[in-house]
Amino acid sequence: MDVRTAVAADLPALSSALADAFADDPLWTWMIPERRRHTRLRRVFGALLEHSIPRGNVTTTLDRQAVAVWSAPGEWKLPLPAVLRSAPHMVRGAGLRLPRLLGRLGEVERAHEQLPPGHWYLEMIGTSDRARGQGHGTALMAEAFARWGGLPVYLESSNERNLSFYRRHGFEVTGDLAVRSGPPQWTLWRD
Repeated sequence: MDVRTAVAADLPALSSALADAFADDPLWTWMIPERRRHTRLRRVFGALLEHSIPRGNVTTTLDRQAVAVWSAPGEWKLPLPAVLRSAPHMVRGAGLRLPRLLGRLGEVERAHEQLPPGHWYLEMIGTSDRARGQGHGTALMAEAFARWGGLPVYLESSNERNLSFYRRHGFEVTGDLAVRSGPPQWTLWRD
């Protein structure tokens, strides 16, 4: 399965693929209201992709049914201008649950700051409903690992069902993210 770098024109399809992928994720269902959840998720993921795609580290399959958002070593922290640009989309996406979303993002960021430098960060990976189970995620992982030549990779997972997928790709669960409330998240590392 071929993988390529995403471009701006891919944003609607990739936002939708991520909305499908995270529609039943325990963390995202806690942070995003049920009413019009798919639309809300598309809005939130669209704002994140708007920042990430121009950086050149978003990959997709040729059919745009799967997407992986990566941050290069030292570039994982969202700069303030990007936060401000995405704020209206986050507010509209999370609604009254915005404090949950912002609180969890802050907890994720604080945990990430404790890690050793020099690693790639897999911010998110997801496959649309219609392409799930067909090897899209594996193709995205394989392409990234081949491109970076062995640098370590870090990620968090909020869906226990996905831990076996990450283990198959060389990740080890390193712990639980320290959170004040909401569903658990696991931290994973791949040397």
